[in-house]
Amino acid sequence: MSDKPTPKKPKTSEDGNKVDDSNAEGDMDSAIIELEMCHNELDKLNEKENEEVIAMDQKYRKLRQESYDKRSKVIERIPDFWFTVFTGHPDLCNILTEEEEDCLHHLRKVEVDIADNNSGYSLKFYFKENPYFKNDLLVKEISYKQDKMASESTKIDWIKPQKKTAAKGQGKKRAREEPKSFFQWFSNNDDPTNDKIAEIIKDDLWANTLQYYLPDPDMEGEDDSNESSEGEDGDEANGAKTAKASADGTSSN
Repeated sequence: MSDKPTPKKPKTSEDGNKVDDSNAEGDMDSAIIELEMCHNELDKLNEKENEEVIAMDQKYRKLRQESYDKRSKVIERIPDFWFTVFTGHPDLCNILTEEEEDCLHHLRKVEVDIADNNSGYSLKFYFKENPYFKNDLLVKEISYKQDKMASESTKIDWIKPQKKTAAKGQGKKRAREEPKSFFQWFSNNDDPTNDKIAEIIKDDLWANTLQYYLPDPDMEGEDDSNESSEGEDGDEANGAKTAKASADGTSSN
């Protein structure tokens, strides 16, 4: 008796119909090819979007720079503009020593340059001739290199030695890593990742110069109310003294 191979039973679908293996495999291959084509289209769209975003960013960066240049020319006509802006900023004013405040009277121009592809930025401080240092331009540059931040700054050519004076508003519990003064911050490049002062100048001070130049109306209101209350207290005190004097005069009679 010879052994004959048992014929394979044809695959059937749930409804009992025969399924052709070759057709099923062909449909799956075709679906995978179409899926790859869909992803290729998505990749092309993403690439095109990136190109257009970069082009749009460059367009508006150029337009903004034109406005910033115009603004700088206007600012140079306003005496002590940057001194007022720095001393009026709630964070920056706390790291300014008295000598640094005086030095800021000679600060005539500030610029923030953002590198292409946002790979870093530089802060530029232009000074008039002053009795503190010989530099007319101080630059602090922060860049992103190999997923790490790096920082470097112009060496200040001091005319007069700097006093080791703590900044105004500095308490004993102030964190060690925070700068004690503006120029100490400028010269220190040890930890650019946590450089809050540079971020404040780039993102806040530079963009909102007018806000920190003009007096805060809320603060003015508080000053007026304080002066008013002091005046009322003075009037009440004077009234009390007058009443007492009158009473003393009456009793003596």
